[in-house]
Amino acid sequence: MDHSKDQKHGAAVGEVPLLRDTAGAPVGHFHVGRQVGGRPVAVSSWRITTGDRDVADALAGLYGGQPGLTGEGAGRGYEVLTRGESVSVVLTGGQPVAVRMVMRAAGEVFHVCDGVNLLDSTGVEGGPCGCPATVEERKAAARAGRGPVPEVRLRFRLAGLPDVGIFQLVSTSWELLESLPSAERVMHGTSVDCVLSYQLVEFTTGSGILVSYRRPVLEVKGRRVGRRGDVCLVA
Repeated sequence: MDHSKDQKHGAAVGEVPLLRDTAGAPVGHFHVGRQVGGRPVAVSSWRITTGDRDVADALAGLYGGQPGLTGEGAGRGYEVLTRGESVSVVLTGGQPVAVRMVMRAAGEVFHVCDGVNLLDSTGVEGGPCGCPATVEERKAAARAGRGPVPEVRLRFRLAGLPDVGIFQLVSTSWELLESLPSAERVMHGTSVDCVLSYQLVEFTTGSGILVSYRRPVLEVKGRRVGRRGDVCLVA
């Protein structure tokens, strides 16, 4: 990757629109895991949540699975554990791809930036954020607990249920972040047919330890967006 852009524009963050939601609330959310006892746990296929039972029934009819209840009281909703790892989606209109850098501790957000400048909750820029210039330095700072991680949001319609509404996926994958500028260039502001996959990655380290995890992969017109990399589950 050419890090000259990192130093000038704040890595890939500088080339992807900042997170400013202008398209209204999504009707459902895609997840690569769920919270169990306050900890993220991966699931074996896409997990989709929604507050609308009719939407849940439509999702189950299209992708398999059965709608289940989730949450309590005002936060009560439905979830569908699909039977497949790939979903045909359409990136279209508004701002389908957006990103910011976020640092959290003890459930509180205390740093939001675009890789160069601090942002408030509405995306208004402030002073310099103080983040390192290159992606590798930012990854190292995040691993050490001294820097933010990416928060990537993809907004899309389901090719099989185009009239249901907008769905959303939030990911903190560094590799997905680095690939987003190419996705934006492919789109050229038009609707693009894509495949959103929930991919299992397995490899053996040099010391012989088998490592496996799942991560979101976006394929745009035959071009894969996203490479092997760590993913932090957002449930």
